Amino acid sequence: MAATKGLPTEMKFLLASATGKHFEAEVREVYIETDDGDIGVLPGHQPEFYSMGAGFAVWKDKEGREERKLIYNGYVQIEPDAVRIGAEEIYEPGEVQVEEIEKEVAGLKEKLSSLSEEEEERRAEIEAEIKRKEALIRKAAR
Repeated sequence: MAATKGLPTEMKFLLASATGKHFEAEVREVYIETDDGDIGVLPGHQPEFYSMGAGFAVWKDKEGREERKLIYNGYVQIEPDAVRIGAEEIYEPGEVQVEEIEKEVAGLKEKLSSLSEEEEERRAEIEAEIKRKEALIRKAAR
């Protein structure tokens, strides 16, 4: 990791999904859309942890080239020398099949309508999944 006057200028960036996609690079900066809002991370950032329903991660490598991925259902761990993102899915911009996700949302809404009032926990899980998938659809349209 390069440093100028004792301050780091680079950090590790690790991005992995449950489906096996994986990216690893030395980067200068990372920008992430989390459930709590958008954050920017530079080397030396204080440790933090965030969840991501659906949002973009953008990073600049050592040469200043920018990469961008759409993350679905994951978490972000920030350390002074590293940013780690674990996700259910990682998409290239434009890769999301919106029609398929819309069908999944429709199926979840149908399932939700068939649940009894007593199935509160399952209802909450399905509602959260619908919310994440609808956010994915919105993000994919950008």
